[in-house]
Amino acid sequence: MIRREFSFPSATGVCTVSACAYLPETEPETVLVIHHGMAEHRERYEPFIGFLCDHGTAVYMHDMANHGKSNEKTDETGWFGETDGWKGLIEDFRTIVRRAAEEHPGKKLIVMGHSMGSFLCRLYTAQYPEDGFAGAIFMGTGGANGAAGAGILMAKAIAAFKGKKHKSALLNRIAFGTYNKRFEGRTDFDWLTRDREIVDRYIADPYCGYLFTVQGMEDLIRANAASNAKDWYEKVPKDLPVLLVSGEEDPVGDYGSGVKNVADRLKATGHTRVTVKLYPGCRHEVLNETNRQEVMDDLLAWMGTVPETR
Repeated sequence: MIRREFSFPSATGVCTVSACAYLPETEPETVLVIHHGMAEHRERYEPFIGFLCDHGTAVYMHDMANHGKSNEKTDETGWFGETDGWKGLIEDFRTIVRRAAEEHPGKKLIVMGHSMGSFLCRLYTAQYPEDGFAGAIFMGTGGANGAAGAGILMAKAIAAFKGKKHKSALLNRIAFGTYNKRFEGRTDFDWLTRDREIVDRYIADPYCGYLFTVQGMEDLIRANAASNAKDWYEKVPKDLPVLLVSGEEDPVGDYGSGVKNVADRLKATGHTRVTVKLYPGCRHEVLNETNRQEVMDDLLAWMGTVPETR
């Protein structure tokens, strides 16, 4: 696997984005662009990336603004700017996609997002259908959150008293406090995966699991709401091959029901190439689950079914 790092100014205006092209030793057949999730970074995906490169797929991936190597001030992790930072995150993702397309003209291009990254990837596919991507994978995604409006109001209230860069443990508990309730309670992050070693590495990593700023939380909530709005379902290309992949024990996807709801709404709005894959027993991070080889094999197989163009 060949690594080629590059960087560019974030559209959010808060940092320089660190990114990397991971290339197979031979000419790639397919190009995949991945957006990671909240409070993590691209290095966690390198086992999957290595697997793909071994099978002739090039992968492009960046650390989201103020995540991983795209951060220079650790007190600003989870900060995307004063307002509408989520829109800048979409533009950053587009920068990566366009670079991947320019460097591999004529190759099949697929986009993928996990968790928060799935919401941003979903919004990207609706906003820029002309970019030429042939398929989309939405991993660890979820449906509409009925408490989104209240969450935004709470974030704004806390920001008014403590500032937009304040990190609120209370807001975090309200947003994610129930995620661990079905699991063993060994740590606060058992909901991520059944693999305890990976959970422990996540907890020990200073660039994982941290609190977002209250403005960053508002950005997350707005991205979730926008990616589940009626407008999104209408704008996503009807002929786009879409794979919704999640664990049946993933609280973000409401234990499968939220993922199925997204699929049903896509089909109801005329989308003809929607596939759902739910893994029994798996939690939020299916690429870090105990059956991750099965997941990686399935993702590679699905990518092989996607036509080069749509």
